[in-house]
Amino acid sequence: MASSVPKCVAAAVATGALLYFGSGLHTLPVLTWLAPLPVLLVAPRLKPGPAALTAFIGWLLGLTNLVGYLRGDLELPVVVLAFLILLAGVFTATVLLFRALVVRRHFVLAAFAAPALWAALDYLIATVSPHGAFTSLAYTQAEVEPVNQIVSLTGPWGLSFLLFFPAAVIATRRLVLVGALVVVAASTCLYGVLRLDGTADSQPVRIAVLSAQGEDDARWPDGGGPAVVERYRPMITDAARSGAQVVLLPEKIIDLDATALPRLSEQFQTLATSNKVELVVGITVFGPDDYNRALVFHPDGSAPTSYDKHHLIPGIEPYTPGDHLAVFNSWGLLICKDLDFPALSRSYGKEDAGLLLVPALDFENDGWLHSRMALLRGIENGIPMARDGSKGRLTLSDAQGRIVSETTAPADAPAVLIGELQPGRDRTVYTAWGDWFAWLCCLVALAGVVWLRSRGGRGSIRHGQLWGSPVADLPAGDAAGDTAGDHDRPGPAGVAGGRDAVR
Repeated sequence: MASSVPKCVAAAVATGALLYFGSGLHTLPVLTWLAPLPVLLVAPRLKPGPAALTAFIGWLLGLTNLVGYLRGDLELPVVVLAFLILLAGVFTATVLLFRALVVRRHFVLAAFAAPALWAALDYLIATVSPHGAFTSLAYTQAEVEPVNQIVSLTGPWGLSFLLFFPAAVIATRRLVLVGALVVVAASTCLYGVLRLDGTADSQPVRIAVLSAQGEDDARWPDGGGPAVVERYRPMITDAARSGAQVVLLPEKIIDLDATALPRLSEQFQTLATSNKVELVVGITVFGPDDYNRALVFHPDGSAPTSYDKHHLIPGIEPYTPGDHLAVFNSWGLLICKDLDFPALSRSYGKEDAGLLLVPALDFENDGWLHSRMALLRGIENGIPMARDGSKGRLTLSDAQGRIVSETTAPADAPAVLIGELQPGRDRTVYTAWGDWFAWLCCLVALAGVVWLRSRGGRGSIRHGQLWGSPVADLPAGDAAGDTAGDHDRPGPAGVAGGRDAVR
């Protein structure tokens, strides 16, 4: 074991460093693909315990890039950091499955079942977590064309699989699997290139995305709320003069009691009517139930369209979650964290929404990550999107997730983004079939586990033959996972037990 310590430490540090810089609030996408590789390379040479410890420590080291954000920016309690331990456990379980299959010479199954388990657990976490798919590594590839287009087929789970697959193939050291990797990579890129050629043929809509400096006390009318309205008034008028047909404001710009909502609505309705724009406003309404709400005031003076945020930040937003979609003129509304949940955006795809308008509020440092999560939701369902991330990023993206226009919204200064999007949905397999790929990954991962239980212990392993390296470099018998129980039998030097190589 002592001779393996340097390898364990080196693998854990390498994986941790690659994940640290390849994920988080700002990423180097190429490093994410490499992050699992160091641990996967050494795991089959180790006993299960050291392999698990190496994987766990390595992944946890990489996830420390989120500690400052969770504790500092979001001010979440220390207990939340336990979620990072869970994610490290997911990686550890995936590595152990890979290791067990490799040491039993099930190389093809190892190359596919381990990435499948990774994607399946990614899906499971997104399904049960109050933060949805926020922790998925798929977002690290949000700007990588044409690879990111695969989510229109598979949802984010396809990207999760792909991020683990190359490392698993390389770690098996089997040439035939490299050929399979080339086929998968070429097919993914070809699909992406073909999909990126698609463009909407509808009339473009000019959209203004505005962010003004907020107030610490943005209550209306007995706080800083009136000042916020006055700050936005000339910005809305200027946007309309520049040809904007839609004006999008951020999330929660004003707090007010439900009894005061009609008076505030009159002011925004006047702005929408006089400027002839669809005006989207994010507010917080209190009593008798509290809501994080988006209202759309229409230029024809008709009743505003209302949408309440479905997915609220635990510990930060003590509001009542919404229970309905909001579609007008074939356009839909979402609010900020709603975009962390693929199923909700998919619901708008099923409603044939041709444009999503999203008031949002970032935490300054996470503007890039949140805006890129939005890109994947647009690609998954083929829907253009305008997102107003005050204190973060203002973005306009097309149905293929390409940034049409973008700017940064500072916390202490106004920001204006004006551009055009072409409404219209590019229909996708993911919208129609949902999480079929995640379920397929569940079946493949289950097949790997069942295969191990039914056949994994039969036959011993020639460790020297396994890697094509000197026998002395590798442990024998149960040190590499051989559970045949015949290690004391006489046999050729370096063979775990007396039987010949696995047939």
